Amino acid sequence: MFVGNAGGTLQVETWQPMQNNQILLGVFMGPLCERSAVHSAVNELLKSAAEKRFQVVIDRVFPLSGASKAHEYAETGKPLGRVVMMPST
Repeated sequence: MFVGNAGGTLQVETWQPMQNNQILLGVFMGPLCERSAVHSAVNELLKSAAEKRFQVVIDRVFPLSGASKAHEYAETGKPLGRVVMMPST
């Protein structure tokens, strides 16, 4: 996730994130950032990230051998969280 860059143009090299199937999200808030409620919400989000208080919700875990079922579930099951594939041990 990308937060920041209120100071101007952003130059991003996209090849490495694309190779790693990563996502870059940006939010333009413009003059909304001047509102105290928005300011405090952004500060709280950044503080939570710094303190590693975010949790990843895992909806379902599939064995790697069940990759087709995992993909089917992710595409049609409307998971509430991440769908994870684990190698067999």
